[in-house]
Amino acid sequence: MHPILFSFFRIHIYSYGLMVALGIVLAVYLIERDAIKNNLPKDAIVDLIFWVIIWGLVGARLFYVLLYPDVYLHSPQDILKIYQGGLVFHGSLIFGSIAAFINFKAKKLPVLKTLDLLMLYLPLAHAFGRIGCFFNGCCYGKVTDLAWGIIFPGQIQAVHPTQLYSAFLLLILFWGLFLVRQKQVFAGQIFCLYLIFYGLIRFFIEFVRDNPIFAWGMSIYQYISLILICAGIFGYIRLKKAKQ
Repeated sequence: MHPILFSFFRIHIYSYGLMVALGIVLAVYLIERDAIKNNLPKDAIVDLIFWVIIWGLVGARLFYVLLYPDVYLHSPQDILKIYQGGLVFHGSLIFGSIAAFINFKAKKLPVLKTLDLLMLYLPLAHAFGRIGCFFNGCCYGKVTDLAWGIIFPGQIQAVHPTQLYSAFLLLILFWGLFLVRQKQVFAGQIFCLYLIFYGLIRFFIEFVRDNPIFAWGMSIYQYISLILICAGIFGYIRLKKAKQ
């Protein structure tokens, strides 16, 4: 693994932080480009993205700290070192969504149309983040004897490279949403499909991820994923009926 890609003048460039940054920059560029094509106010969209990113990072870090408080009990200053890893995507999604809805009202943006635009490129940015997890040696899976199992630093047995599983499936999700976008039927369709299929991806990945069981044989992330799936299905049905 390569948690530190390179260093110069005692400044470390962390692979996790770099991949997250690359994913965000690429997604922001594509969102800005498509905002113009879809007659959405570019300045309002840029402002919206800024606050979504800021609060998304806050939420992702807060969830991680709450789930693993012992890690920071004796070194609370490390909470700010997000470039070293330690982000929970569900926290990012929740806090980022709250920030988005506040800005929708303030900027008077069309909610569903804007959500479709944001969620189209979210899996792409997320895939970069998962590749960063792989280089960082975190978020790995359970022990496996499969040929592609990997021994990460600190481990003595090969485990599932769940970061790569996630990155691959997220790229497929992005491509699928991109194809749907070409023949989109109603506003909110991309948003709902994202909730459904991202929820499914994370739900099944959790069976081979090395996360603690929360209740009834499933992790807390699986329960959150089920909520996302149900919300996506409910929204899809309601919005499709409203369009008819």
